[in-house]
Amino acid sequence: MAVPVARSQNCLACLRRLAQPFSTSNGSSTSIQTRSKSNVMRPRDQGVVVRLLTDIPKFGRKNAIFRIERGRMRNEWFPRAQAEYMTAMRFQQLGLSPKSDVGERDPAFIPVVHQTKKESMLELAPKPKPSLATAADISRELLNNLVPEILTFYRKPIPATSSATAPSGENVPQAIFGSVSVVDVINHIRGLLALDPEGSRIALEPSHIKLKGSDKDVDRIKTLGYFEAHISLSGSKGPVVKVIEVVAAE
Repeated sequence: MAVPVARSQNCLACLRRLAQPFSTSNGSSTSIQTRSKSNVMRPRDQGVVVRLLTDIPKFGRKNAIFRIERGRMRNEWFPRAQAEYMTAMRFQQLGLSPKSDVGERDPAFIPVVHQTKKESMLELAPKPKPSLATAADISRELLNNLVPEILTFYRKPIPATSSATAPSGENVPQAIFGSVSVVDVINHIRGLLALDPEGSRIALEPSHIKLKGSDKDVDRIKTLGYFEAHISLSGSKGPVVKVIEVVAAE
């Protein structure tokens, strides 16, 4: 008796059914449910604390202090001089506290405008377009607010000798072990800017800083005393000047 030879299944539907790894008795496939990544544990950006320099509808009156999105402050308010960044140093300058003097925005605020006839006529006249602050101007403002006026460096002085007095009788500045270079100054400033999210965006290079002592440029500071650091950013309006204080280490 001849044994029937099993033929391979060439039916397309049969091949698809056999290719499915998970199948039920009635031929229906079992789907595998996957779960997308959750954003629950992702930290939320809390924004930046600002102080309004003018009345802004739906946000608050002038001098109001509250948190706002970084993009709105960086792209709209700061370039138009409508608000300023409230850093720890700025709170101290205004005699305010970041814990008790930071409020909330007022979405219902609408400023009341009292116009005279002359003011209403001036509004009809064409107005010049306001000049927007450049990125260099924003960086310059942050340097003024985040970096203190005096940067102190401690160095060990070299013991004075009998020839430490100039022929005119003036005292010669005392020399130090280990000079203060431009790299030392820029690293110190970078450390201060790194504490602020906006300040950390500023890209400072050694070519941006010049050290001045006795009305002349110096490559490095080699004595105790007071000097100046001129920070110049391309495109900004003038340099930011900070005082370099070199004092004797105890």
